[in-house]
Amino acid sequence: MKKILSMFLFVVFMLSCSELLLMPEENAEVIIDPDQEPTQEEIVLITSPQRIAFDAFARAISIPEVTPALETVFNDTATGDYIAEYTQPDMTDTLDGFVTDNSAFYTQVLAPAIAPYLDSLKSLQKYQALNALTLFIYESYQDFIGLSFYRWGGDITDRDQPQTLGHTRSDKRYGMDCSGFGASPFEAAVLLGILDSTDTESAFSWFGFRHICRTDPSISDGGGRSGSTNNFRLEVSDMTKVGELITTISSGARPTDAQMDLMQAGDVVIKTGHMGILVEINEELYFLEAGGSTVNEEGLYTPYLAIDALEDFAGSRTTTIRRCLPDKETNTSIVRY
Repeated sequence: MKKILSMFLFVVFMLSCSELLLMPEENAEVIIDPDQEPTQEEIVLITSPQRIAFDAFARAISIPEVTPALETVFNDTATGDYIAEYTQPDMTDTLDGFVTDNSAFYTQVLAPAIAPYLDSLKSLQKYQALNALTLFIYESYQDFIGLSFYRWGGDITDRDQPQTLGHTRSDKRYGMDCSGFGASPFEAAVLLGILDSTDTESAFSWFGFRHICRTDPSISDGGGRSGSTNNFRLEVSDMTKVGELITTISSGARPTDAQMDLMQAGDVVIKTGHMGILVEINEELYFLEAGGSTVNEEGLYTPYLAIDALEDFAGSRTTTIRRCLPDKETNTSIVRY
């Protein structure tokens, strides 16, 4: 009897084991209806947009309102003052042309808008403060002066010499060219007391460049008309003389992930005759420029995801990334207010 009972229990045990072995795995596909196709969970990858509108992310500094009174003065059609005879100590002849008045736009519109945020900006890392200023200046110029606020020979402190007709908006009162815009956040940061004009952190401003020219015999001011100096106003060629080389993107190449990891907001992007600057939005690097054909592609004029923009920018010319700001601290990103 015990033998029969033992055999019976053995058979029951084996049957129970076979049921366990035939059970579906925990994460296997489950078919409820015989006619229903097997389903799997869809994985959605979140990627940063190639283009991003200014209204799509939090602004660190509120953009000043374009009031009728301000628009009457600061607009894209205002003509600069004409200077009939301009001269410098290193010139034998005189120059003529139209001068900008961007400093008025800065002191009357931009600086008052920045003032409520100044203490907060000073508490940030330098690259964070420069990032906020770059985005603020770019969008403010777009709102007042136009999506393409490019002006040949324009910079935010009006250092450049008078410019004659024949170049893009060279007679206009407001606007900046590529190096003028590239230098603008650094020059604003010096004026605001965020950067030290005698330190390498301000090398991409005329203040810092002047200090370098006066203390380093190998570097000199240039870029003026007729081979003259240019009041320490930074041209694209001057940007290549100062700061630190971060990486080089070969002509026609796409930057590698390793190269992108080296970059940070406030780095300038330079190729022969043109430049732009990197900004950080939602923990991703984007690219901005005045003039050129990268940001304004398809008439968008919005921040362009850096890895794609740099491939476009370096399409026909070797491109270098340079830095004058301190390296950002590890594992930090832009602070929002």
